[in-house]
Parts: sequence; C-alpha cells; structure tokens
Amino acid sequence: MLQVSVLLLILSIWFPGATRIAGTDGSLSFVLALFCALLSVGAYAETARRLHRIEAALTTAVLTISAVIIVLSLLSMLYADNPMRTMRAVFSQVFGFAIIPAVAAISLRPKGLVAIDRVVTTIVIMTVVTSCLVAIGLGDARFADRAEGYFKHSNQLGIALSAGLPLVAAKLVTSRRHRLLLMGCLAAVLLGLVKSGSKTNFVLGVVGLGLFFALYSIYLIRRKQSPLKVIVGTIAAPVLFEASLLTLQFLNPRAYGLLALQLSGGEAHSVVSRQRLWSISIDLGLSHPFTGVGAGQWVEDIAPHSHNLFIDFFRTLGVPGLALVSMLVLVVMAYLVRVVFCTLFGNDRGGDHAAEVNVMVLGTSVSLWNYIIANQMSDSFGPSTAPFFWLPLALLIFYRGVQRSLQTGPERPKLYAVPGSQLFQH
Repeated sequence: MLQVSVLLLILSIWFPGATRIAGTDGSLSFVLALFCALLSVGAYAETARRLHRIEAALTTAVLTISAVIIVLSLLSMLYADNPMRTMRAVFSQVFGFAIIPAVAAISLRPKGLVAIDRVVTTIVIMTVVTSCLVAIGLGDARFADRAEGYFKHSNQLGIALSAGLPLVAAKLVTSRRHRLLLMGCLAAVLLGLVKSGSKTNFVLGVVGLGLFFALYSIYLIRRKQSPLKVIVGTIAAPVLFEASLLTLQFLNPRAYGLLALQLSGGEAHSVVSRQRLWSISIDLGLSHPFTGVGAGQWVEDIAPHSHNLFIDFFRTLGVPGLALVSMLVLVVMAYLVRVVFCTLFGNDRGGDHAAEVNVMVLGTSVSLWNYIIANQMSDSFGPSTAPFFWLPLALLIFYRGVQRSLQTGPERPKLYAVPGSQLFQH
C-alpha cells in the first residue's frame, strides 16, 4: 500500500495543474502526501533506529527544521493579508514528512532495493513523458514561446526537468540494456528544457549534466576503470553543450537571445525585474524583521514569491525564517558534499553492484544540487516544486546507506538478494 501510494504521489507531482481540488493546483498531491505520511511516520521511530547515525541525525535535523517552519507559517495566519496562502509553505514542508519516512520504510522491507528502483524508474519515466508532452504540445503542455507543461509557470517545469535529468543520466550509465532508448530519453529531456524557455533551468540542466559526467569520470579515473569512457566523455561533453545551445537557438530564439545577452554582460529584462523584486522583498523583510509579512504572501501585487529561497523566507517569516532555511540548506549541502567525497575516494567491496549504487549517489546528489541552485532564481521552494527537493534527498539518504554497507561489510552482498532491513544495520 505504501509503495503504491508513493508511486501515485510521484505521478501526481508532474501534473499539479491537472490534479486540482477546489481550484487549487496540486491538491491531490498534497492529499497523497498526507496519506503517505500517515502510513510511514508511525513506524518511523523503528525505521530511524536502523539508520546509520549520520543519516539518522540528518533526517532528524531536516524534519525538525521543517516542523518549526510549519509552526511559524501557521502562526503567520494571525497577521497575514491572505491567511489561506500561508498553507502553501505548510504544503511544501509536509512533502518532507511524507517522502523521507516513506522511502526509508519501503527500503527496509524485503526487496527494498527493488522497490526503490521502481521509485527511481517512475521519476525517470515521468521526466521523459512530461518532456515529450511539452515537445509535441498535447493538452495543457502547449508550446508557443515558453512551455509550462501541466505546471503553472515554465520555471516550475524547468526545475522539475533539471532535477530529473541527472537521474536519467545515472540510469543510462548503470543500465546494461536499453542504452539507446535511455540516450533518446536523455535527449528528450534536454529538448523539454529547451522548449520550457526557462533560461536558468536550461543552463542548470546542461551544466548539471556535465557535472554528473565529470564526477563519474573522476570516479572511473580513481579506480582505473574504463579509460575509453573517460575519453569519449571528454570529447562528447563540449559537443553536447554546443548542440544544446544550437537547439535552443533554433527552437526558442527568444530564450537564446536573452541568455546570450546575460552571458555577454547585458541586462536582460528578466534579470532587471528580479533585482527589483529582490529589493522590494528585502525592504519588506526589514520592515517586519521578526515576523515577516506572512508565509506564502505576494510581493505587494507584483509576484507570488521573491524568486529567491533565502530572500523569500526573510520576507515572509523574517529573521527566524531566514535562519531556519539557511540551516536547512547548510545541513543538506554539507551532507551532499561529504557523500560525494566518500563516493569518489572511498573503497568499494561490492564490484559492479557497488558501482551502480555509487553512480546513483552521484545522480541524486546532482539532482538535489540542481534544485537548490534553481531556487535562487526560478522559485522559492513552492509546493509545486518542493517534492523535487525531498525525493532526491530521500533517495540520496537511501543510496548512501547501501553504499556504506557495501564499503564496510565483510562480504560482497548481492544487491538484488539482500533485504532492505540489512542495509542499515552497520
């Protein structure tokens, strides 16, 4: 039941505009998230005892910060201009209480690895399906100049695709079959990014893809494996980057022109408008330094959020909100860097199986990185995109647990035969 609920939740987050309840985008996703939380949180105390102390501490810290943000958001209903919009911040944090315990609970069951692989595969499939819908313009996934898919804004679509792209690349690297199909999927997601018209997320997606393959190349070099892959990757990376720019220029000349203007030092309209938005948001935060204007409130009548994670929390929840989100990002980024370092320079004892897990660690790390960086320009941890933060984080915690068991275990376990409950007992 829990696994099915998580898979349905993943399906729903790609169509927030098509899963409305009472006219609110993503309402069905929130209902599914609550259901997942109810199923998994009760058993999480037992689950947490089986986690390694570092993963347990990270999970506790992240969810505690989220709980405090929820409390502050609910309290801000007392003074916010639009009390109902404060629930947007609550929804974003509730996804964390749904996804992290649910993924942990699934992974600790027999055949937990198989179940988590289904979760990753579902994310990859939905990333590709959404990209294809955008490319051909079906339904609400229309394309004229900026495509939003089934999201409210094209930036939200771009964030979702840039977060899913490293997972597609990781699947391509680890797969022994269907590699041509997965290469086509990778190209489809890049095309979806181009057609979204989101300049920030297009750059993030392409750079993030390059970062993933760079980390994978370092991983191979450290282990003196597959020199041909490293050579091919070194040649293919600039070619892929140039091909992506040419595709952007051909299919979305407006976005290409604005991107070229920004890279050449010019002031594009979107950059100027964001600078003005940030200035107004900071002024609002300074006017209400201890409480903010209230969670989820509009920036005057200009925009629904500040297009920057830190500035938006300062504006809406004051200094306490800024401190909380800063701690959240700092804790996650510190863990991410540590895990990537251990992956590149750690010792493997699981052969090909360990290599597959290590690649998935790198893929989920880059996915999480892309989301955090995108929220400095494109979004502010809104409820439509928040699952694309919590899912990679939950998967990263899981794969790090598997990785640690393979690095410290006395024997070479076969991943497909090991119950998930054994993977966190080291």
